[in-house]
Amino acid sequence: MKAEPGAADWPVHLVVTCTNRKTRVVPDRLRLGELREQRPGQRFAAWTHRLSTSVVDRIAAVDLYAGEHWQIARNLPVSLQQPTNLWVCSAGYGLIAADTPISPYAATFTTGEADAAGSTPAAMRDWWSRLGGWTDAGRRTPRSFTALARQNPQATIVAVLSEAYLRACADDLRHAAACLADRQQLAVIGPSGRCPEIDDLLVPVTAALRPVVGGSLQALNVRAAAHLFAASADDLSSATLRKLAEQATAAAPPDLSRRSGGQRLTDNAVRDYITGHLANGPATATRLLRQLRQAGQSCEQSRFRALFTEVAAQVRP
Repeated sequence: MKAEPGAADWPVHLVVTCTNRKTRVVPDRLRLGELREQRPGQRFAAWTHRLSTSVVDRIAAVDLYAGEHWQIARNLPVSLQQPTNLWVCSAGYGLIAADTPISPYAATFTTGEADAAGSTPAAMRDWWSRLGGWTDAGRRTPRSFTALARQNPQATIVAVLSEAYLRACADDLRHAAACLADRQQLAVIGPSGRCPEIDDLLVPVTAALRPVVGGSLQALNVRAAAHLFAASADDLSSATLRKLAEQATAAAPPDLSRRSGGQRLTDNAVRDYITGHLANGPATATRLLRQLRQAGQSCEQSRFRALFTEVAAQVRP
């Protein structure tokens, strides 16, 4: 969608995934994993009460997050000519403007993490839906993609999301696209094949793009977004960004820095591996996965974490 006369009144809303790394210490009270409530409604009410009544000094979201991903993400708006608002997709707060003062917190949509919003895809989507409907004193800005689209159906929304956050927000993204004047005004930059219901909105990013955009795989999506924005001539429609991503991927040289994949283990083999190591004492999922890969075997990170959580719960005294 090329800029047209009057298009300056149609802003770009750029939404990026938050990060676990923070520039401030997170108090135990504001760690999602510290909640003792089990029922979804009670758990959500307890969480939002803690956020609303926190006495911890607040800091603008843009200054709270840290790491390579965030350093790239926070500078994405300057690569666009149109008026651009930066938003954060947060598992703790919902959708928040980057300049919103918030308390340091720990919450994530990554399965198996201590501060995960749920243990199943359905639970993650339910949590995001609850965040979207949360209202607190003095808060008038949207907390969901759908609310953002309804606020200005002529606006363009570009969401740069990791797999876990894309899954959690899929329903919301689909509804948001239906609220815009044209579905092409919503583009989702992220991994492909995760949510078929929003495939028409997706701008696929794969590891094959890393030789083109550089950096680590953790920052691949935002680096890919910066690359696409530079080539887009400010046409941010999902069709144009998808075409540019496909062209860049097809032209990308081999990634010589990628390690060769090891022997892929079955779920039962991974369970046995984790059980054997936990019998020798406490260990983290990260350390055990690193050891497994160093031994020439492989397991996708989210699958390993889910199996680790399952086994750890069984062997816990």
